[in-house]
Order: sequence, then structure tokens, then C-alpha cells
Amino acid sequence: MIKFNQKFWLYNLLVWSVVAIFTATQLHLKSLQSGQASSWFDVFWIQLAVWWVWALITPIVFRLAEKYRVEQGRFSNALILLIVSIGLVLGYLGIYTMVWLLATYGTLPWENFENLYPILFLNLFHWHFFICMAIFAIVHAYTYYKDSEAERIKGIQLEKDLLGHQLRMLKMQLQPHFLFNTLNSIVSAIHQQKTETASEMTTGLSELLRISLNENGRIVVSLREELNYVQKYLQIEQHRFKNTKIIYEIQEASLQVEVPNFFLQPIVENAVKHGIAKGVGAQLLKISIQMVAGDQLQIDIYNEGPPLAQKEGGIGLQNVRQRLASHYGDAAALKIYNLDQGVNTRINLPAS
Repeated sequence: MIKFNQKFWLYNLLVWSVVAIFTATQLHLKSLQSGQASSWFDVFWIQLAVWWVWALITPIVFRLAEKYRVEQGRFSNALILLIVSIGLVLGYLGIYTMVWLLATYGTLPWENFENLYPILFLNLFHWHFFICMAIFAIVHAYTYYKDSEAERIKGIQLEKDLLGHQLRMLKMQLQPHFLFNTLNSIVSAIHQQKTETASEMTTGLSELLRISLNENGRIVVSLREELNYVQKYLQIEQHRFKNTKIIYEIQEASLQVEVPNFFLQPIVENAVKHGIAKGVGAQLLKISIQMVAGDQLQIDIYNEGPPLAQKEGGIGLQNVRQRLASHYGDAAALKIYNLDQGVNTRINLPAS
């Protein structure tokens, strides 16, 4: 929103004063040509008065342009601005008429107003209507530019967040405890002559690292792609925690929704690390995703295991919260809470 501060009023009055100088000069030259020369300063003060009326109207035009933006599908706003422009110009010409009469006669006789107003209307309406519409166009161009800049800056920030998250993800995946645990499980499977299990774990680990290393930096991916990554991670962990039961309840319509890249994995990892891995008898990990309220994506990740020690969760969840806030603002929400014999993490996102 444009702020009407001291700087705004200074530039506003300066612009209309320059216009007054040009029109006063034009009228003075015309009077010289007609042989009825008038003082340039006398004409200038009248022009300054009438153009400063535009200076007073300008903030009104700015606010209307911000409120009734002409965008795709908003043709009614264009009609509103058209009607408002006509009304503003008619009112302005009325003030113009009164200023001219006061400067010329020192009074405002109604019969003179009735005679002069139609003349000014026929000669000046189209010009001042164009001025009003030009102001609307300038404000629209300015607001579109500011929105574009805000989107560009937001995109840069999201890209930085994504790259930082990818780096953290890669470090996590290359940490000794992750690789050692996985490799130990592979070696153990080989010793037990479980070649199929060893092969599956090796392939899964390879795919997991390949996706991270070859990720092309996309800020958003479809939920289908995001789940594919999560499933590969869980396939490895399921070999380590053999009794783990993983349930997916995914509404088909949700799979096309675009979501921030790599945002689910830290939550699922949290569920395994602090739930399945630590809970005696903890076996169930359930991922439920559905569309709610028509345009909202609801994701629930439930794990059996010890109750939540901190209601806000750890660093991983805080990072996810920051990414969601950067991408969706206040439109996204993440809650983690104890449920039944485990912990549930619920995420609500706009689906469009």
C-alpha cells in the first residue's frame, strides 16, 4: 500500500505545480497571439489552484486503484474505475469552474456557473478524464511492479532455503550413523545369505543418495514425487526395524498438489528416530493425506512410540516450519501432539 507521507506530498505538489507552469505558459502565449495579453503570473496562480485540486484528488485515485485492481477475471473493477473516473472529473470541473469565477469576478453567481460549466465540460472533460485514467494506470503499473519484486525476492529466498535444506539433507545422509547403520544392515544380510534383502537395501541407499545429489533445485514438486522419496527412505529403515508396519492412506486427488521439495522427509525421519527406534513394541507408522475443506491439503504422520517430550518438536521440525512459513506465510500450519500410544504430526497446506 502506498504511504501518503511527507515525501509523497512533496512530489505530488511538485508534479502538479510543473503542470500548472506548462498550462499557464500555454494560455499566456495564446493570449499574446489573440492580442489580449494577460499577465503570466495572473494565469499561473489560477492554474496552480486548479491543478492543486488534482493534487488533493490524487490520493483518492491511488486508494481506489489499489482497492479495485484490474486483473484477469475482475472486469467489474474496470467498470467501477470507469464510473468513478467520470464522477471525479465532473466534480473536478465543478471546482475548476468555481475557481475560475472567483478569480475573474470575485463572486460565484449561479447564472455564470451555469454558463461556464458546460463550456469547460465540452473543452476539458476528455482531457481530465484521460488524466484520471492515466493515474489509475500508473498506480496499477507501480503495484504490479512491487508485487513482481516481492514475488522475485520471495522466489530467491525460497531457492536459498531449498539449497540450504538440500545441503543439510545431504549432510544428514552422509553422516556416519546413517551410512554405518545401513551398511551394517547390508553386511549382516550378506552374512546371513539374505542376498535379496542386501540388494534391496543397496539399491534403496543408492537411489536415496542419487536423488539428493542429482536434484535440479526445484522449489516445489508434486506430492507424488515427494512421497516417492519418503518411501525410498522408509524402505531402508524398514529393513533395519523389521517389525515396522507402514500404512499409507493417500487420497488420489492429493497427489497432483505441488509442495515444497524435501519437506516431508525430516518429519518422517523424526517419527522413525524418536518413535519407532525408541519405543518398546512400537511398530506402526502411518501416513495419511487427504483434501479437506475443498482447497486444503491435510497430512498426518503418526508413529507409535514414546510420548512427545517437547510440544514444539526438535530442530528438524523448526526448519520445516520455517520453510512452510517462507512458502505459504500464515496459510500453512504444522502441529505435533501426543495421540493414543504415539505421536501425530499434522500439516495443513493450501492446495493451490
